[in-house]
Amino acid sequence: MHRNWKTCLLLGALFLSGRSGALAEPSPDAPAPAEQATPLEDPVESLHPVHPRSGRDTDRIRALALFAAGRVAEQKQDYPRALRDYERAFRFDPDALAALREIVPLAFNLDRQAEAVRYALIMAEHEPADPVLLRRLAIYLTEEGETERALKLYEKALSLSLAAAEKPTANVVLLWMEMGRLYFVARQYDQAAHYFAEVSKALDSPKEFGVEPDVQKALLNKVELTYQLFGEGFLEAGRPGDALAAFEKSNAAKADEALHIYNLARVDARQHQPAQALAKLETYCEKHFSSQGTGPYQAMADALGEIGQQDGLTARLEKFHAADPDNVPLAYFLAQRYRQAGQLDKAEPIYSGLLEHRKERPPLEAYQGLLEIYRQQKDAAKLLVTMGDAVGRTGTLAPLGDAGKAVVNDAELSAAVVAAARRQLESEPDKVPYGQRLAAGFMAIERKDFAAANTFFDLALKAEKAKPSEALVAWGLELFMANQYAEAIKVFQRGLQENVLPQNNPTLHFYLAGALEMSGSTDEAIEAARKATELQKDSPRFESRIAWIQYHGKRHEAARQSYLALLEKFDKTYDSPEVREVMRDARLVLSNICVLDGKMAESEEWLEQVLDEFPEDTGALNDLGYLWADAGKHLQRAMQMIQVAVAHEPKNMAYRDSLGWVLFRLGRYPEAIAELKVAAAVDEPDGLILDHLAEAQLQAGDAPAAVESWNRAAESFEKHSDAEKVKQTREKIARAQTAPVAK
Repeated sequence: MHRNWKTCLLLGALFLSGRSGALAEPSPDAPAPAEQATPLEDPVESLHPVHPRSGRDTDRIRALALFAAGRVAEQKQDYPRALRDYERAFRFDPDALAALREIVPLAFNLDRQAEAVRYALIMAEHEPADPVLLRRLAIYLTEEGETERALKLYEKALSLSLAAAEKPTANVVLLWMEMGRLYFVARQYDQAAHYFAEVSKALDSPKEFGVEPDVQKALLNKVELTYQLFGEGFLEAGRPGDALAAFEKSNAAKADEALHIYNLARVDARQHQPAQALAKLETYCEKHFSSQGTGPYQAMADALGEIGQQDGLTARLEKFHAADPDNVPLAYFLAQRYRQAGQLDKAEPIYSGLLEHRKERPPLEAYQGLLEIYRQQKDAAKLLVTMGDAVGRTGTLAPLGDAGKAVVNDAELSAAVVAAARRQLESEPDKVPYGQRLAAGFMAIERKDFAAANTFFDLALKAEKAKPSEALVAWGLELFMANQYAEAIKVFQRGLQENVLPQNNPTLHFYLAGALEMSGSTDEAIEAARKATELQKDSPRFESRIAWIQYHGKRHEAARQSYLALLEKFDKTYDSPEVREVMRDARLVLSNICVLDGKMAESEEWLEQVLDEFPEDTGALNDLGYLWADAGKHLQRAMQMIQVAVAHEPKNMAYRDSLGWVLFRLGRYPEAIAELKVAAAVDEPDGLILDHLAEAQLQAGDAPAAVESWNRAAESFEKHSDAEKVKQTREKIARAQTAPVAK
């Protein structure tokens, strides 16, 4: 029977107290005892454990203590404290499933739904037991866009459901359906086709699978769309026979001649019958169908290529386009074909025609096609007109995609576009529309010609059909992102003076606060942030702006107080994802402030609180792991946490540095050097990363390499005017140079 050390001490004391006079209080007059051992006494020996306690053992003991504390808190009905203790018990020992089982129901009972779901997901992956819960969690993950993780839960749910019954049930069929859809979205077509085939069998024999009418309705929803999806999955998986059967069922449910012809042509193509496919595709074109986008024309190109007649594609497309000039997908495909063949003079009128015929909703693809043509032709004037038309509608260059980026990134051509805008505004200012002025402003900012940009934006505001709120906000933000804070301030202030937004709209005050702080005007920035907060009461996002400005302005105590007040005001609100995100950010900044103030224990506590609620937050995992590594504690757990962060963001050099540093602390110097070299392999590596690399190199016995890394670190610290770090680094270099060479 094992007893803990307190029990042993208590039993020892009771035993000694039973010996006559053994623990009697000595008389004050009695002489001092002689300092010599009696024959019955053993010499004092230090105790050495047979198996020294590892860091992992220490963490497990801590986890047990936290779990016990959680039990006590729960008995006292201090449920938030109990939840925190259970969460930390699991963090220190990820194998402590008993703690994990307590977290989920407790979090749900405290109405911390999102927190409960996060831990339920972890529990489902550690201990899958309830297929219904697994399915619900998989649906949640699907909605969050975590497809791979959702599929793993679906697979576990399916395995449990099949093991619990002699044959597949209706619930299993529902799982098959959801998994097939998700595998299709994930482009894992073989798996998708497998599950679609199982669902098809169940729908063909519903009684055998216990599929009642209500389940059939849930499975099929819109019958024609469901079977179309099955057909697409089978076709992609190389199962044309199954695809054909599914497409026939889709058409039987709701006839669609254009889609049916296209489907049959694709089946022919998959069965290596290009002539039959081509005949069906020609029928599609002759009937002037356009509902299937550009797919039929690409299929026609593929079929002609397979029979060695690819050169005949353009002539066929021209014939069909002449007979059906209003067919937008056909026109666009033909224009692409011309452009790829270098026949720009033929492509241009088609793209222009698409824009002319669809003035209300012009296709972006047509704008992009024209930009490619004019870029190749180096035609700055036409580029300005096309970009201006698009920007006038969208208010930004972003929708122009890669075609727009190509123009912007061409230094000579973008300069020509800006020059063309300047000439037109000087010669015929009234004929330059709002969109062209705005586009020229964006282009000038991209070229860092800020004086020209300001002129163009100012003129855009004076144009007919100008959109002042759109132009001013875009102008200010573009300047802000280009680090032109003083100019951005003027623009945002102008927007406020001219009332381009409703007076109760805090947007311009919010942006102005950021620009003021980045320009070094912290007091004015705080005032602007306060105005934004007054206009947007009860918004943690706006209120946190004040605290961030104080933090950025190095007013750490004021920032700390503001963040604490923010937490006091909003931290009990758990039903808003935005609130919880702001609370997380507040804790992360508070942790950083504590590091700067040398309060490492408090810094760790803030990160612990982040991880209590967001157990998989990569930033907090890395930061806490790094702090532990730097302090030389919980090293194994720290390494596991940092490894999670690195796996999630392998290109994050701060995370790679943390991993290198914890490996260094573990004495795994070659591995540490490898990681730290990766972290330092950037154009301007951080001085601290280079310092860590030097430490590892020195411990590995490579003093020359360490000195070289420290010299680079010193240069980095000098560049950032960190005199104290420079001094410390120089001292390390001196010690390394005078140290005996390792043999």
